Amino acid sequence: MKVSASQIYKLRKITGIGIMDCKKALITSNGKIDEAIHILRKKGEKIAINRPFSKMEYGAIISTINFDYSYGTIIGLSCETDFLSKNNEFLNFLSILSKKSLSYKNKEDFLSSFFDEKNSIKKMIVHKIGVVGEKLELKIFDRIDSTFVMNYTHYNNKIGVLVGFSDKINISMAKNIAMHIAAMNPIAIDEDNIPNFLIKKEIEIIKNQVKKEIKSENVIKKMIKGKMKKFVFDNTLLHQKFIKNEKITIQEYLNQCNNSIKITFFKRVSI
Repeated sequence: MKVSASQIYKLRKITGIGIMDCKKALITSNGKIDEAIHILRKKGEKIAINRPFSKMEYGAIISTINFDYSYGTIIGLSCETDFLSKNNEFLNFLSILSKKSLSYKNKEDFLSSFFDEKNSIKKMIVHKIGVVGEKLELKIFDRIDSTFVMNYTHYNNKIGVLVGFSDKINISMAKNIAMHIAAMNPIAIDEDNIPNFLIKKEIEIIKNQVKKEIKSENVIKKMIKGKMKKFVFDNTLLHQKFIKNEKITIQEYLNQCNNSIKITFFKRVSI
């Protein structure tokens, strides 16, 4: 199968691996980026876990919560250039949309709602296209409800986070945990929430890596167990070292507030 230069460049940008290795992996995977990353990791290449991300190439994200911290939204508006995504007029418009989004539970209802007395949200986005000269589209709309919700938007508007708690929590602590999620990008709250397919895929990758050097099945099993433990600790929120104090985990940080409070979910969106 032939693969395009743009596919090779994209895989190289994601992985940092050489062009020829990226090309071979793409040919083997029939051009599928996710499968090519899997192939490269099986070979032992050091690549970060392929986490989901928005398909917006250019645009901005904002996460917002309501006045009593009981729900929040993350919305993302796409554009055609990086220049516009940093423009104050564009970001101010997104900020207005973000505040209005709190009144709606899904993207469709939000787009059909009124921006002002004359225009719907959808029509206002079309109007803005004429003003800025680029195609704009509401690509992301996520809403989370819980007993207590905290938000965080990274300063460059490329990452948005919502995190839910089982009870009220110190606002500063909740914000710190949301910031940690933005920085460390965990794949799940704890080991019980890691998807089975991801566990199986990681075990397969580890087996392929260790079999190159070790032949003993018992030793291989022990190494898989040890590496999987590290995989869980590095990639699950409660086990990760807190970015502001690496002497403690997020679970230990959370316990400083109240041992009974649980993190019920988190949502992290990035572009």
